[in-house]
Amino acid sequence: MNSQYYEIKNKYIQLTHRQGGVVYEPVRQEERAGTGIVLMHSDGDYYGFIPAPELAKRGFTVVASNVGESRGPFEDKLEDVGRALEYMQSYEGIQRTVLLGHSGGATLMSAYQAVAENGVSIFQDEHRIVKMRDMKKLPQADAVMLLDSNWGNGVMTLVSLEPGITAQTSSRSLKPGFDLFDPKNGFHPEGSRYSDEFVANYHKAQEERNNALIAYALERLEQIEAGAGDFDDDEPFIIAGGSQIAPNNKLFPQDIRYLSHTQEKYDLIHADAAVTNEVICSLRSPHFDKNMVTMNKFATDITTIRTYLTCSCVRTKGFGYDSTHMSGIDWDSSFSCTPGNIRHVRVPLLIMGMTGSYEFLAAEEIYKQAPGKDKTIAFVEGASHNFTPQEDAKGYPFGDTVKNCFDYIAVWLDKLGA
Repeated sequence: MNSQYYEIKNKYIQLTHRQGGVVYEPVRQEERAGTGIVLMHSDGDYYGFIPAPELAKRGFTVVASNVGESRGPFEDKLEDVGRALEYMQSYEGIQRTVLLGHSGGATLMSAYQAVAENGVSIFQDEHRIVKMRDMKKLPQADAVMLLDSNWGNGVMTLVSLEPGITAQTSSRSLKPGFDLFDPKNGFHPEGSRYSDEFVANYHKAQEERNNALIAYALERLEQIEAGAGDFDDDEPFIIAGGSQIAPNNKLFPQDIRYLSHTQEKYDLIHADAAVTNEVICSLRSPHFDKNMVTMNKFATDITTIRTYLTCSCVRTKGFGYDSTHMSGIDWDSSFSCTPGNIRHVRVPLLIMGMTGSYEFLAAEEIYKQAPGKDKTIAFVEGASHNFTPQEDAKGYPFGDTVKNCFDYIAVWLDKLGA
């Protein structure tokens, strides 16, 4: 694997009054590989995130940017990606460009490239919960990297929904029977074991609440567009127990039997950088031992009708999951689902999962849905969601997982320019 590392520098750039970025690159121009990478998340900024300096010191130029409005409509975020990509495409010495999506950023980057390759019409069919609005033509990247992607922001909202909520704006009255943290239901801080009946009821209740939220939001959107809404353009939408941030992901982080291993064999990068081909197992420990639903700061999604419908929902029928995959999800109902988006992407694709993370398994679903012939999948043993070693994972220590991960990526990127 690549063992050549360079001294790097960075500089801040301003793209609009709401969108900026930090450019990372080798100090010496002759050390730059001619590959420019755009790194963004769907909600926050990645100005100082690990991939940017790690890729720069391996010879690549990276712009780490942000979306202008994290609670804005999804289409606005795609235009933000396009702006950052145009900047990188015009950057001195850049011959090819690559999109890098991590976690929820994979939702954004997969949707962006799908529209750039095919036009917005692919997300305007009648099957969609809402149709994507018309946009100007977006520039295409030459390749896409999805690193420890989740299943998409729509799915992560679904699996984070508190099923016991009885009033959408309050956590004070919860229905009995859905308490993940009650030992009577199978909770244990060192590893929960919920019964099949409890899990089935929990998934069913999450699905029912998800369907009710979508129906309400669509009803309000119809009123807004008819001029009968509370505001002309959009409406506030408060969803108690609806935030998708990590502490609100429910059931499978506590009961690690679920979503615990791949169905097929894939390459696994070990601590010594050796690569084996095997069924990939999660090494994670149980996480999150307290229900955050009563904490507004952590558990409430304060959004808008349009943002929810374009960024945070997906249709399901018979939703559930077992040890290897999710089922009952209509990947094509929303453009906030990475596996559905990737069906429209045909440029070279690199997908990687981190086995110390519980989102690692989304990589297999995305890989299977990807239609392109030039696609690569690999996993990093013991790496956390943010690439560093997961210290509470089974088998720790795992060596330098950051080095192993980005050395592998560098080899893949070098092949693009070969």
